[in-house]
This record gives sequence, C-alpha cells and structure tokens, in this order.
Amino acid sequence: MGIQLGTSFMSVIKRIGATLSVVALTTLAGCASGPHPGPTAIPLRPTEAADFEVADIEALMTQMVDAGAPAVLVEIRDGEHVWSGVQGVRSKKTELPAKITDPTRIASLTKPMVATILLQLVEEGLVQLGDPIEDYLPGIVEVREVTVRQLLNHSSGLPDYVPTLALEDPSAFTTQIVSPISHEELVQRALTQGWSFDPGTGWEYSNTNYIVLTMLIEELTSSTLAEQLQQRITEPLGLTSTTLPAGTSMPENAAHGYVTEGALSIDVTEQDASLWSGAGGVVSTVSDVNTFMRALLTGELIAPELLGQMLNLLPQGYGLGVQSRTDTCPAGDPVYLESSANQAVETAAPGATDATPAATGPAEPAESLPSYDFEVPEEGSGSVHDSDFGELVQIGAPNHVYGHLGSGLGYRGLTMSSPDGIRQVTILWTVSPTDYSQDSRLDLAYELADVALAIDC
Repeated sequence: MGIQLGTSFMSVIKRIGATLSVVALTTLAGCASGPHPGPTAIPLRPTEAADFEVADIEALMTQMVDAGAPAVLVEIRDGEHVWSGVQGVRSKKTELPAKITDPTRIASLTKPMVATILLQLVEEGLVQLGDPIEDYLPGIVEVREVTVRQLLNHSSGLPDYVPTLALEDPSAFTTQIVSPISHEELVQRALTQGWSFDPGTGWEYSNTNYIVLTMLIEELTSSTLAEQLQQRITEPLGLTSTTLPAGTSMPENAAHGYVTEGALSIDVTEQDASLWSGAGGVVSTVSDVNTFMRALLTGELIAPELLGQMLNLLPQGYGLGVQSRTDTCPAGDPVYLESSANQAVETAAPGATDATPAATGPAEPAESLPSYDFEVPEEGSGSVHDSDFGELVQIGAPNHVYGHLGSGLGYRGLTMSSPDGIRQVTILWTVSPTDYSQDSRLDLAYELADVALAIDC
C-alpha cells in the first residue's frame, strides 16, 4: 500500500522499519483466488552469511583486477542471506588492501535515488509527471515543452553536458575537475550543442536531464539535493555511508579512483561533486546501495502506483531513473503490492511478493488514478489487478531485474535486483578509461551480475 497525495514525506519515513514486511495475509490466502500478497518477510539488511558457492564470482573479480581495476567490491543478497567480497587495494600509492566498507563515487547509481526523491514529491502533490518543467524553472530548457517524465526517462531531447567538459585528455583536466560549477552552467553547456530531438519524439541518455531534475527538487523543497537525500533516504534507511558530498570532500576511508589512457593512470579521487550532482555525485558503498534498492522495490519509499510507473520501461529498457536487464533466472510469477486505495499507511506495512496469475483477471483499467495524472497500463508494471484483498499493483516484470549502470570519472558501478527485492547484486570498481567502450571490465561485471543473480535459482 502507499500514501495518498498531500501527505508529507514524514509519512513515507513511517514506512521504514527494521524489517520490510510483505503484507501477511496467510489466514486468508488459502481460500482466496487471484493474485495475492503473501507471507514472506525480507529483512532490510540481511544478517545471515550466505552458504552458496562463490568460486565463479571470485574468479570474475580476479579477472577484473587483472584487467586493471585497483579495487573491486561486491555484495550479493538472496533474501536474508548475504555474501560480500573485495579484491585489490584502496589506493595504488599506499597499497593498503581495500575493505568492503570503503565508499566510492557511485556515478549514475545516483539516478535511482534522485528519481525516488522526485517521485516522493509527486506523491506529495507538489508536482506531476506530466507537468512542463517550464512551469517551475522558466527558461531553463529554452521554453520547450519538456515534461518531468521526459526528464526522468531520457526522452526530453536535452543533449548531454558531459562532452562539453573536454575530459578526453586526463593529463590536462586535473584542474578542471576540482573547480565548482553551477547547475545552470551545466545546462547551458549542454544546450550549446543543440537539441538531440524534439521533446518526447526520441530517446537518448543524457546526464543533463538529472541536473534539471536536481534543480526542480531544490526549487520545490527550498533546500539542497544533499539535504533531501539525507532527509528522505539516507537517514530513514540508516545509510550511514551514503552522502552527496560538498566540494571535493571524500571520506577518509574512500577507495581511490583512477582514469587510464594507455599506460597513463591518474588518481581522480579529488573531484568537485558539482560536476555530477544529481546525475552522478553520490558517494556510497555496496551494502548501502543494495539496502536502498531493496527498500525501493519493496514499497518502502514511494507509493506502489509510482513504483509501478518507475519500472514500466520504454523500448530502450529505461524507466523512470532505472535500467533493466533480462533475468538469468527462469521467469516466475508477477510481483504485486497493495494499491494505495486499499489501506492507509498507518494500518499496514507495504511489501512485495510473488503472486499467482489472476483467476479473477485484470481489473478494468481506469483512465487515470485519482491522485495522479498518468494513465494506468493495461498490463505489465504499474497495471492494477483485482483480488480478494483489493486492488494490487504489478511491480516490474517477472523476466527482468532492475537497477542502473554507473560510469563516472575514475569509478564505475552496477546494481541489479529482482522486482521483489529478494535477489540483489551491487558491484563497484575504481577505474575508468577515457573511452568507456574500451572497458573490458564492464563485460566481466555484467557476467558477474548474471552469475550472482542466478546463484540460487
């Protein structure tokens, strides 16, 4: 279940507990037909050490280190079981061994967090997905009809500002990356390249979209993105190693990141967070990223209707701040959450569960939900189904896992979770080439993720 529009984000905070309970209706499930939430409970943070075989995982980590990654950090979760491993060094200079608790810059793994904050603001009635950004930030996108949804799913046509930073020559950019820059300047840099296409007529991944969303969040809340991240995500979830740092600051135990060009390797740990901001500025750990994704997918952070929209993908495989990948496990049953219409937040805890296909069939799709401006899909993620327990919202698709790839300066990462939040993997590594297409470590990371997610299926 979720909350109705108009409630403050403090109501969202009330959802957070030590355990993410999937709505327990075991006494009714045996005599009910159609899709139903089941009795499974998923701990926010697994406490039991996993006993599955990890030789293949460790071998792939070794290959990533052998391919030039100074450090590779991995956490795998299967329900209440967890395994973590780390190889390599925290810093090439000191050669101290890396630790699994070492934070790194997580690059675009930031985007699901920013999208979550924005969707909380939608839930609170401060903005709608179909609203033109011009209504809130006049002139920022040259008076074009760009909507909030188009920014979230990269269909706005805004060009990416990153190419304008001229980061191809690592020997020349060490001064530039420590200099602060405003959101407005990043957007203006992007627009010097011309629009990629008219808003809503195409798709192209652009970091500029999430700079504009950052500006929107700050306009709506009269506070900084860093403050909103802390209030809405890190404090409620207890993510003590996750921050959007100010300036070039990094935790003392941070893993150092490196940019390589041939034999040249430059330590770029020190870089101003304003270069990336809501597009990729967050610092975190593998454990904190997994905890955030589990809380998100089990309905702890946004209403099910919005989560369903978030995981409803464009043909390019992108939703609202999340990417998708084909699940290596055989497709199971859909995952459902109770709709916001079923219960008030105070009367039940939200959660996700596998569900049997509906004997009663899909509910007649309404043209729109009462509190939101979007259409309800007839099938797939975000569709609404009748059951003996009331309306249920489908979350994601059974044959997909959800998360994001991060490609930052000196840091890369990959996080993927099953739509019920049970199976998870996050991989962080501390090197990037000037040409991302030449990063052989990425293929190894995807292979590692596929193996990890299929480790117990």
